[in-house]
Amino acid sequence: MVWNLPKLRTYYSADVDNIFGFKFNIIGMWTVIPDDQKTFTPDPKDDVIGEVVPTATVFGNRNGYYLSSKGFFTYPAGLSLKAVPMGIYQLSGSLFNTELMVRLFPRSNFDEVKVGLFGFGLKHEISSHIPLLPLDISVQFLYNNFYFEYTGNKSENYTIINSSNIAFNVHASKTFVGMLIAYGGLQYESSSTDLDYYYEGSNAANKINQIQIDGDNHFRFTVGGALKVGFFVINADVNFTKFTTFTTGLSLDF
Repeated sequence: MVWNLPKLRTYYSADVDNIFGFKFNIIGMWTVIPDDQKTFTPDPKDDVIGEVVPTATVFGNRNGYYLSSKGFFTYPAGLSLKAVPMGIYQLSGSLFNTELMVRLFPRSNFDEVKVGLFGFGLKHEISSHIPLLPLDISVQFLYNNFYFEYTGNKSENYTIINSSNIAFNVHASKTFVGMLIAYGGLQYESSSTDLDYYYEGSNAANKINQIQIDGDNHFRFTVGGALKVGFFVINADVNFTKFTTFTTGLSLDF
């Protein structure tokens, strides 16, 4: 099972201000969930009798089960998702061709769940040290943490997800006629998730299971374009990896 944060990557230009700059971004994403990310085969620690049936990830639908010497156990079902929409805002400040980015959604309660997000990034334009390059080129480090907790009264829905991602990328951009920007980049990502969840077995064998999941380290390729008119920037791109993510953004760039 994999839980990734596809919103780690965020840029529409590799150009970073030499003097003070400020940006406010609103970013929306649509991540398509492939079928192979909707199920996984668990590895229970009990003395299993027979085979373990594949069960749903958080994106899947049907739950699995297994039989052991301690009884019959079932795993929770997923949310049956074909795609995941997401959105976040971000603040950025730059100086001397270096940019600091911060995104924050404080842990907040909504009905029966608590969610929160924190992330930051650091970016430097390396092309500023190489005169006469036809492209702007930057390197970037990113960190994100996502938290989800079920806070309702139904014990069978008990779930806590605490997921962290780090990423490194190199990206380039080219500006045409002062307002059209073409950009692309390659990013390496790594993730780790702590998952607590409830499952129920026979003979009142109810249990909270705690597992740690190391996500698949992988590369992400991005290609996109942006339109800059005055202080306003609209961009859109597509990201190719295990998940295909479509991203659009609206920015104020000062």
